[in-house]
Amino acid sequence: MHQRRKKVLFVKNRDVQQWSLPSGGLEEGETPEQCCQREVFEETGYRISINQRLHIKRAIISSYQVETHYFLATCKERLATATIDSDIDKVDWWSNHEIERLELAFPEDFELIKQWSVR
Repeated sequence: MHQRRKKVLFVKNRDVQQWSLPSGGLEEGETPEQCCQREVFEETGYRISINQRLHIKRAIISSYQVETHYFLATCKERLATATIDSDIDKVDWWSNHEIERLELAFPEDFELIKQWSVR
């Protein structure tokens, strides 16, 4: 979330054409924080620093137990030369009001975002 502008960074998946928070799977030896930093960079080109762990969402997807870790982070810089993952169609910042109108891959994330944005 961009604190001063009260906007949240989202990516649009090329295949399903839905918006979501940048995310992905842990690589061997990675902490959830390191995974978050890597995935945000790979999907958006932004380098971030983690400020706070916000939430862990647990779900079963295709018979697999999945944990999604949510963090409040600060965007340090966007590298113009970064190569964005090929499955990402768009990267953009959205306010809560704008997020309400987006087609979200994970609609439950919006409730969490609203909670975090009032802190």
